[in-house]
Amino acid sequence: MKKIFTLISIAAVTLIASTSCEKENGGSGLTTYEKTIKTATEKYVSGVVYEIYGKLALAGSKVCDDILALRDKGVDGISQADIDRACSDFLAARAYWEASEAFLFGAATDFSIDPHIDSWPLDRKALANNLSNDKVIAALEEEGVDAISQLGESALGFHGIEFVLFRDGANRTVAAFKSDETAAEFAGTGVSGRQELIYAAAVAEDLKLRLYQLNVSWNPAAPQDQKDAVEDAELNCTVNGLDKTYGQNMLGAAAAGSTYASWQLVAKTVLSAGCANISDEVASTKMGQAHNGEDVNYIESPYSKNSFTDFKNNILSVQYSLYCGYGATAPAADSFMAFLEKYHSAEAAAVKEALAAALAKLDVCIKSGHFVDDYKASYVGDAIDAIDKLTAALEAAAAAIED
Repeated sequence: MKKIFTLISIAAVTLIASTSCEKENGGSGLTTYEKTIKTATEKYVSGVVYEIYGKLALAGSKVCDDILALRDKGVDGISQADIDRACSDFLAARAYWEASEAFLFGAATDFSIDPHIDSWPLDRKALANNLSNDKVIAALEEEGVDAISQLGESALGFHGIEFVLFRDGANRTVAAFKSDETAAEFAGTGVSGRQELIYAAAVAEDLKLRLYQLNVSWNPAAPQDQKDAVEDAELNCTVNGLDKTYGQNMLGAAAAGSTYASWQLVAKTVLSAGCANISDEVASTKMGQAHNGEDVNYIESPYSKNSFTDFKNNILSVQYSLYCGYGATAPAADSFMAFLEKYHSAEAAAVKEALAAALAKLDVCIKSGHFVDDYKASYVGDAIDAIDKLTAALEAAAAAIED
């Protein structure tokens, strides 16, 4: 009986160990720790990256249509409603773009899309020279997006369009487009509203294409018309020249052919190269350069005076990434934040507290004034300090992830 009992006991222990091991690795070769990250990644890619890039691409297309319509109607045919529509659609596209900056790693960086469409400050002197050059204007009018290489990258993207559509925090008027440009750098050039709209239309076409490129590069189910446009423009859209999108590459982590050797590397990338990177940029560069006196002209979105809203959307992009849902105000049950709360509770609590504080300080900024007018204000410094704490908390959380 004793021998039989021993054999039964050994079998029971083996079964328990086997069951425990299966629970630990989920029966898939992954530990439960890795499986939790994998589940969060799936929700993040579909609910954040695909969702935001999809909306951004459509918003960019709408802006392009608006500005092409302004150009085609001409300064004598446009109405204030036409201009206001373009301005409203532009700000909507800006919101999606800024909400995507917590995942600039990947296509946005690899294909230099970020600097191509979002460099500032705008070189207004060079722009004045270009727009007063009849040959440049003729090429832009005839060839559109195919002629933008003549302008230089500092005159492309969101901020070139912003300069045309907004001034001193307000929408441009019909009267402004019927008159010559009044910015100091344009004095004596005779640059007209017609020339500005020809320029803006070409830049808007280029912006649309680059936003399509982002969506197509990540999402294999991106609309066919966007894929066709990217292909026609001969823009890169695959990872390292392989036949896979950035989304497929991330979702295939830990498998042969993926640039992510492990699921832990995915989580660290999202937290550090994604969230902490944009948090640090907002504090040290976007706000810090002007506030600290390093470069008082280094101010994003000065013509629409939308800077503080841009910065808040950048920090919201961190929230959406951690909570695994565009627009999310609380963590999903299978989000990266839920993963941190389960396995790294102290780091999770620090991130949540710092995130809430950073957003609250940015709300104070939005209610208090405009960055371009008041970049030295104490409330700006308070926001920078709060965002710095968020960056440190995010880096600590990334470092805590076990390889």
